Amino acid sequence: MHTCKVPPAPKLRLYRINTGSCNGCDVELAATEALTRFGLERLGLSFTADPTQADLVLITGPLTVRSKGKVLAEYAQVPDPKITVLIGVCPISGGAFRDSYAVLGPLDEFLAADVNIPGCPPRPEAIVAGIAEAARLWRGGEGPQLAPAGFPAPANLRGRMSYRAEACVGCRMCQHVCAGGAIRFEEQEAGVSFTLWHNSCLFCGMCSHYCPTGALTPTGEWNLAHPQAQKYQMVEQGVVPRISCSCCGVPMLPVVPELMRKGYRALTRETAQLQTLCSECRQVRSIGGLQRCTK
Repeated sequence: MHTCKVPPAPKLRLYRINTGSCNGCDVELAATEALTRFGLERLGLSFTADPTQADLVLITGPLTVRSKGKVLAEYAQVPDPKITVLIGVCPISGGAFRDSYAVLGPLDEFLAADVNIPGCPPRPEAIVAGIAEAARLWRGGEGPQLAPAGFPAPANLRGRMSYRAEACVGCRMCQHVCAGGAIRFEEQEAGVSFTLWHNSCLFCGMCSHYCPTGALTPTGEWNLAHPQAQKYQMVEQGVVPRISCSCCGVPMLPVVPELMRKGYRALTRETAQLQTLCSECRQVRSIGGLQRCTK
């Protein structure tokens, strides 16, 4: 019986462009090429030093003013159709360098991006996942999905940040210490909204380190690679609702138990009553002892 053999998928060639990076992402990218366990060969991928022979373009670093002309000229040498992968937050959003006089806007303002791999730097496993998605897009949606199996998260890994609105007091300390400008608070009628944009997050953990109530904590989720179309959907969000002061009725943000424990070491019946008081009424109650505020 004669059987038809399905021809293997064509081998795709990867070409890397460094726009002015610190080389952190390049080190992780080198690991994906050098270590066989990451499986680029099994995905039908290999690197090339010739842009005219490439299918997928991997870009690291923020686009600097001085590198722009050379980078765009080099990028134009890669023939169409091509799939472009932005590795690390620097080409995606500018990262920690976004407000520098020497850095231009995100890469997608100057060329067509297809896949984003956030991180500073992203893990080699995340890079492989993003490249696998790029290869799948190049092949018309065929091939492996984003996350290759077999890469468990190691202990104490700082991955995607998780936010709990019920523990947040809206102090904005996280926004103050965020080097990538990934965190934003906005005043709303119902309360204060929180947004963390993963495409700017450096995974540095400074926000969780300085958060007084543990509202922000790192998770072990390392794979945030996603299509460019989802760029503005990769966020962590929540709203801290306002309540009325139980004494004077002024709108206020609730005082969460985690903060009360820091201030009073333990929650007692007396200190628990302070949670629903505004700062002025809380001061009167704390200093006055048995004194009661009046409306």
